[in-house]
Amino acid sequence: MLRNVPPPRFVFMEINKRCNLRCTHCDFWKRDDDDKAAYFQTEQKLRVLDELAAMNPSANLVICGGEPMLDVDDYFELARGARERGIRALSVVNGTRIRRPEMAEKMILEGPHEISISLNSHVKAIHDRTRGIDGAFEKAVRALRLLVEAKKKLGATDTRIIVMGLIFGSNYKLVDGFYDFVLNDIGADQLKLNFMQPTFGQMGEIDPFFAEESNVDGEELVSIIAACDRKYGLGLNPEWLRQVGMYFRSLAAIGDREKGWAATKGTEEHICNSYDRNVMINHYGVARLCFSDQFPGKKLVHDGDFTRFWNRANDIRAKMRHCNQFCGISHSVRRESSTLQGREKMLAHQVANGTFRTPSMAEELLYGLRALAR
Repeated sequence: MLRNVPPPRFVFMEINKRCNLRCTHCDFWKRDDDDKAAYFQTEQKLRVLDELAAMNPSANLVICGGEPMLDVDDYFELARGARERGIRALSVVNGTRIRRPEMAEKMILEGPHEISISLNSHVKAIHDRTRGIDGAFEKAVRALRLLVEAKKKLGATDTRIIVMGLIFGSNYKLVDGFYDFVLNDIGADQLKLNFMQPTFGQMGEIDPFFAEESNVDGEELVSIIAACDRKYGLGLNPEWLRQVGMYFRSLAAIGDREKGWAATKGTEEHICNSYDRNVMINHYGVARLCFSDQFPGKKLVHDGDFTRFWNRANDIRAKMRHCNQFCGISHSVRRESSTLQGREKMLAHQVANGTFRTPSMAEELLYGLRALAR
């Protein structure tokens, strides 16, 4: 038998649910914060961070939206709260609110330790079309350049500037140029690839973006990414890359992609482990083990509710281990890290927390991964 699940590694906290872009693969921009008075307040979120720090001193906070920087005061208060508790903060933003060097420097000094800017392509027309706003590309790229320059100026070696890219039908053949632009032109620390899935927040019967942009040749994409791995020295995890191919093979097999989340099939394999490492806390203080509301959650009201929810959620985990929804490929929830270094960190965490049946099993896996890297 495996021992008890280790403490959570990532807590996702939503600040708002509105956005200033009009992305074709997300419906959050159709929402608003008119009921903000009912939201989980910042002081309540900070009390959860106290519990998280006590459970796992090396935990991570992920600050989410909507576009979280539309509520900039709340954004920085939460980031500072994480820093004060020794928790590493991460965030993905669209870059539209990082317009000047002063804001970029504030982000480096007071914001998340890992700042990711969403960019769908190095081709302006593709990014702007899928983000729904002309000029979105220039704003995202300007934010990235300001952040990279601020990081250099301030000598912030503990801050990482990331590009979070979404890969879909219109851009998957251009991945090599995307890596070159991000790593060599902008000088960001990493390009992280996310892969298209049913539209985030889409509850309608028809999902146009998913239907139109899911025609990706998985074998070709894997070949392109593998070539980029060799060309740019990315240190990618071959098991993750295999799962990328499996994901798009699964996608090609479904005949009702236009239904999005209501499609009748899922991935061939179970590729998510959100339930073993994540807690998602929505605007109203409801904690879940993934973003989906198909699994039960817990409203956080009293001190200790967060800890109790995590420790008593094994029945939810048992159900989630049979879920093959297409969101399993998402960077936030997928079981496999995209890099060997990330895979080693995950395995080391599991060894430290006793979630392998024997330490030797983990050591053998670590040895094999290191051998692959040589």
